[in-house]
Amino acid sequence: MLTTKTAKTIKIENVEPGAGAIEYAKHLTVGLTREEAAPIIAALMRGELNNPTDNRVKQCDYCSYWWRDDSLRNNKRTCSDRCRTKIKSLHTSERRAKEALLNPEPKEKKHTLMDDYIWWLEYPFWINEYSMIKIGWKYEKPSGIALMDYVDSKNALYGKGNRKKKTRELEF
Repeated sequence: MLTTKTAKTIKIENVEPGAGAIEYAKHLTVGLTREEAAPIIAALMRGELNNPTDNRVKQCDYCSYWWRDDSLRNNKRTCSDRCRTKIKSLHTSERRAKEALLNPEPKEKKHTLMDDYIWWLEYPFWINEYSMIKIGWKYEKPSGIALMDYVDSKNALYGKGNRKKKTRELEF
């Protein structure tokens, strides 16, 4: 994908047309065969079919195809939501690249509670007890007395395995 800058916008080459550009081309070629529509679409792409007095026919800022603006105030700059998203992400990446050139030193990362957990060693541990308590409660829920009694009764009933112990006692 090649980009060239103009005074206000960035023109992208070799991009598929957006939904608005396709709809405009369909409107101009309704009822024509493929062979009849080919020269009309070629002229449309060169901008020869557009009426200079019609302010609603514009060239998309992202895909550079001609389209008809159907908005109430006639202030759209792209032919579809996809083109608008793509051009915004392109502008954002350019802005971030400029900021990186102007400010080469990265911002200091804000300290979080998870920064105090050393997980990559063989035996993970917490550096700070406060962080451990604030984070650990989500993952290590304490057992209540009722749950402990239930577990003890099941252990007495089943033992170490998964079969019930015989509860019948024989008298000799």
